Amino acid sequence: MDISFLLLQVCFFVSGFAALLYETAWTRELASVFGTSELAISAVLAAYMGGLALGAALIARWAPQIKRPILVYGLLELGIALGALWVPYAIRVLSSLYVHWLGGLDAPPGQIGLMTSLFHLGGTFLVLLPCTTLMGAPLPLLARYAVRHKGEIGPRIGLLYSVNTGGAIFGALAAAFFLLPSLGLRQTIYCGAVANTLVFLAATGLSRISTPSSPASDSAGEYPPGNLSKPPAILLLISISGMVSFMYEVLWVRILGFILGGSTAAFASMLSSFLLGIALGSAIASRLARTTRGAAVGFAVAQLGTAFFAALSFGLADQIPALATAFGASLSNLGPGAFIAVLVLLPTTLCIGATFPFAVKIYARGVDDAAPASARVYAWNTVGSIAGSIGAGFFLLPLIGFEGTLAVGVLLNLALAIATATLLGQGRTARNLAALALAGAGVFLLMRPGPPLMMLSRSTLIGGQTDGELEYLGVGRSATVALTKTAFARRLATNGLPEASIEGPGAPMDRFHDSRWLGLVPVLARPNTEQVLLIGLGGGNTLGAIPRSVDSVEVIELEPEVVRANQIIGADRRDGSPLDDPRLTLRIGDARGALMLSGRKYDAIISQPSHPWTSGASHLYTREFFSMVSDRLDDDGVFVQWMGLGFLNSELLRNLVGSLTDEFEYVAVISPGTVVSTASMIFVASDSPLPLLESTPEALAVAGEELSRVGIHSVEDVAASLVLDSESAREFSSGRKRITDDHNHLAWAASQARARWRQIEPYHDAIAPYDILPRLAQDLDSDLIVRRLVQRGSNKRARIVAESLGGAQEKSALGWIALEAGQLRSAKTFFEDALERDPSNRGALIGRTLLTPPGESLGQADPRAAAIVKGLRLRQSGDWEELSLLDPDLAQWEPGSLLFPEAIRLRIAWRNAQPELERGEKDLALALADSILTRGRQASDHLLRAQAAQRLGLDLHAWASLDRITQQLRNSRNARALAIGSLKVAAQLDPIEGTERTVEILRHGAARPGKPNLRN
Repeated sequence: MDISFLLLQVCFFVSGFAALLYETAWTRELASVFGTSELAISAVLAAYMGGLALGAALIARWAPQIKRPILVYGLLELGIALGALWVPYAIRVLSSLYVHWLGGLDAPPGQIGLMTSLFHLGGTFLVLLPCTTLMGAPLPLLARYAVRHKGEIGPRIGLLYSVNTGGAIFGALAAAFFLLPSLGLRQTIYCGAVANTLVFLAATGLSRISTPSSPASDSAGEYPPGNLSKPPAILLLISISGMVSFMYEVLWVRILGFILGGSTAAFASMLSSFLLGIALGSAIASRLARTTRGAAVGFAVAQLGTAFFAALSFGLADQIPALATAFGASLSNLGPGAFIAVLVLLPTTLCIGATFPFAVKIYARGVDDAAPASARVYAWNTVGSIAGSIGAGFFLLPLIGFEGTLAVGVLLNLALAIATATLLGQGRTARNLAALALAGAGVFLLMRPGPPLMMLSRSTLIGGQTDGELEYLGVGRSATVALTKTAFARRLATNGLPEASIEGPGAPMDRFHDSRWLGLVPVLARPNTEQVLLIGLGGGNTLGAIPRSVDSVEVIELEPEVVRANQIIGADRRDGSPLDDPRLTLRIGDARGALMLSGRKYDAIISQPSHPWTSGASHLYTREFFSMVSDRLDDDGVFVQWMGLGFLNSELLRNLVGSLTDEFEYVAVISPGTVVSTASMIFVASDSPLPLLESTPEALAVAGEELSRVGIHSVEDVAASLVLDSESAREFSSGRKRITDDHNHLAWAASQARARWRQIEPYHDAIAPYDILPRLAQDLDSDLIVRRLVQRGSNKRARIVAESLGGAQEKSALGWIALEAGQLRSAKTFFEDALERDPSNRGALIGRTLLTPPGESLGQADPRAAAIVKGLRLRQSGDWEELSLLDPDLAQWEPGSLLFPEAIRLRIAWRNAQPELERGEKDLALALADSILTRGRQASDHLLRAQAAQRLGLDLHAWASLDRITQQLRNSRNARALAIGSLKVAAQLDPIEGTERTVEILRHGAARPGKPNLRN
């Protein structure tokens, strides 16, 4: 019997292993049909857990009549394997029915309706119920075999439960870390089917060599008199206990996500940490559950322990970030984070795990009742778990937050302890347990912990606390949204992952251009764009950038709390509130699920899910999603997709580009900046040609004001951002893997790519051989392109472009690169070399003119460039009156032209220096400063802006620019002059505050190696 029971435990371990493989895979597969809204995920969970409860309830009726339980157990495992192989095909049929019955809408639904919700629930039950019902039956069957006398009811059933849970732990980890990344969803399901089949074969063999003996004579039970002779009460108690345990699970999954992130691997780590305690608690309690009275005392003590440790761990949650930092927990290193999760959860989950064997022992009347008793306890516990999971996610967390949900759980645990004490009668033990529970409730209510704000203000990506003051914390159904306010901006984060930075009214326009590019690219590609769909609201930057030439804008946002955070910001942002746009139609729900139900077509669809490994975003980067988007676009419609380079390595980038080229005839890749600056790429796709350069003049005509806000003034500005066209994109991704629903490489690897990208493969090394800009520069103003690249920080790319030109063009371009670097002698040599090769080279002539030594005649110089040189000399001498007379000539350098930056700086300088100036001229100085900052981020330009703002009395604008100088001073060539200029502006704004802020500026300047000590 001992050897047989040991073999049985091995089989049951493998059963648990396979069950968690299926749950993980089915959840992701059904997300491709219903999306990843909390309602859709809960429908999957309800169907899965409901099937387990139904299976246990059914087997409770039949278990006593089954003579060969091990053989039946094996047949059940075979049925699970066959059913699991059928589920993917059933999901395809379900998807077709879903679209046929509920699809064809004129527009995506504003929110998930009743019929859609019922279909989610009913369809998921229909698909999963056959398998999950079979999964709920084995534990009672094995109890029928394993329990021979009343002393084994608690120990053996508890041990089986513990072993099965242990298998589930390994199944979750294996699926998330090995099988899904290596094999994909479908192959993972096959692995589960193989595991079930092996259990079938093992159980069949075991049933032949081991036959259960007849029940012992003590099977009649050993219930004492009193309340313990009425065991049905324990079914309600274990149901409530299961509900509370899942409330805690949902609570801690949401909290620990701020440490581990939102990847499937992170979720598996958190789930495994929770299950580990349950398995150990069940194993320990199984050795103690030998008498009914002892089990009742144990059940009450377990409830007291659960309440105590749940409150204690929550109260210490703000210490977790320090632990995470000490252990080095990060997105790419989940081990330390998982260890922390075990430390935090283990005491509570040990107590939770102990409740099951205690409850079975209380309910079972004897050996004959062991199987049906375990089945009923399991079923009621599972039903409670469903209620706890859905109740916590849908109602408690959104309505009363983390601390309120904890309070409900703790008080219910204490109430369960009191209720269990009543089963013990009027003895001393019962009174002591009840008194302890009542005292615990009083202490908890007096010392009730608040929300763990330190924990919830942690940034998962940077592994530390975010700067600023927490302005809003919204606990939604699918995410926790935090809005942090700094001096000049706000930061929006979901589950600790940064979503957007929203610049305040005084902030300069020098940052976060990539989010605005997203809203502008459709018009760049198709100037006549009228209808736009935006997937993801984020901080509203992309929405706010969509040009006024567009007639209508629809936004689909998954989490309502993101909308709420934007409403709180309101118009207190640089460009006003995008939610006030009369063109806007806002829809709440999962984008993929919404698009499945709508047949509406758009001129452009913009997708900006920010973290591709999370459950709410990963399914928006697959070929299947791209195909769906293609079907929702007009014939010449454009799809625009954002991607952060920190989430990619070159292999993942190739995979993503290849997945787009498979679904769209034309693909272009745009880099709004560099890895150093914007760290993102924008993918543009269509089934019609994408003549971005040819359409730019028309786009500038219809949306010039909006394009100027990101520094787009000319065709060369757009060309400098183009990286790949359709032909080079296909070459770049040739022979690479594709990202699909079945095998989403991006979801498994993206959370780790951030740590690898800069260390292994710099951006240029991966994509430079396919870069189309060297070819484009041949037919455009190459000097302007090269200078634009250097101003954006793309020095390496600028040199590659220059060296590809050859002849005078190459020398002129190299001259501009040297000039931007402050290498004046080298720049002059390059320009003169270019003029020797081609005296008509305009760029070289302008550059050579710009480097004309003081006192040398400008008679043969380029006339417009000569005005710049004259202006520089006048600025040097402080002749502001004479410089102001040059303003008409300087104004001829239009935005985007070669010496536009120099002209703008001169035009601002004389206005800032004039003691008496009209308000219109002062306003123009600030507007000019803002215009130049859209094209670069030089600290000296911020000083000009600060001076202009101070003269206008716009203190917030001035402080914002001084703050930028603080951040950039260390890397500035003229740190001393910038520090002195900043000190003057700050002192004029506020002598006391100005001194304090300038100390920070000086500290940064003094810290720069090789520079004078500015403190002196």
